[in-house]
Amino acid sequence: MISLFFKRAMSTNPIVTPQWLMQNVNKVRLIDATYAPTATRDYKEFKTKCYGNFDLLTKNNTVAAYTGEHIPGAAHFGLDSAYFPSQYIKFDLYPPEHFEKYLRLLGINNDEQVVIYSRGPAAGMMFASRAYWTLKAYGLTNLSLLNGGLDAWKAAGGPTDNSVVTPKLGNVNVKSLDNTILAKFEEIPFNEFAENKVDYLDARTTPQFTGEEPLNKTFPDTKATGSHVTGAISFPMAKVIGPDGFISQQDVDAQIANLGLKSGNQVYVACNTGIQASVIFVALERSGIKAKLYNGSMTELASRAPELVNATGNN
Repeated sequence: MISLFFKRAMSTNPIVTPQWLMQNVNKVRLIDATYAPTATRDYKEFKTKCYGNFDLLTKNNTVAAYTGEHIPGAAHFGLDSAYFPSQYIKFDLYPPEHFEKYLRLLGINNDEQVVIYSRGPAAGMMFASRAYWTLKAYGLTNLSLLNGGLDAWKAAGGPTDNSVVTPKLGNVNVKSLDNTILAKFEEIPFNEFAENKVDYLDARTTPQFTGEEPLNKTFPDTKATGSHVTGAISFPMAKVIGPDGFISQQDVDAQIANLGLKSGNQVYVACNTGIQASVIFVALERSGIKAKLYNGSMTELASRAPELVNATGNN
């Protein structure tokens, strides 16, 4: 049970089972968010050659795991297609009118339920959670995640194929970004972390948080002297993930209770690139805690404000 000192909002459970999906697969829009990590792209070159050209990006950013096997009818949400690199952010968000074009290419329509899955890290939930948070940030609400991803689907007897999926152009409308779940560098009161006026959850691995794994291993050019921001709370995504996907809400509640979150505090979630933090965002949401995801995360801090990354160890 979450601490009585932290007031929860109404919980939202977006997670569905393979069995549920088998019964409803013809009633939903399927999105496969499988991703194979790539090198950081030059943001200036991208701006002139690729920005917003989703047909080109989709063509150039195929992922072999997806093309080789996916749930029949699932369109591919590619992280290197859906986002653009900016000066400080690896996966930056397009203006709504641009991103709308991408969602329509995926065949997404207004008011239909979208079920997202992936495979790989966090029992298939890491990249799917990122896609979930992204669509939610653009105002979509009828969203679900397949717990355990493709592996769980196959283990339950679900079919797969390698057919080319070319959805009919969707009609979804995207009007604005939801700033209640998106945090930008300029708005985060980093100086208040140590005063416990906000709660900043760091979803990176424990060695990355403590500095056992040096920050310059991931960000070799950083001038930061520490491994995390003073006052940040370590909450690695492994705390909410088991071998079959997200652990139960009751077990997540128990993990959250140990964090010492304060009622009334704004909760932020961050990691290296905003992907691991998406897993924590989903877990918090299901437990009734509304958080803002810091999309720039450590990628931005290590370059833009390394002086803020000045703590090591568990403090």
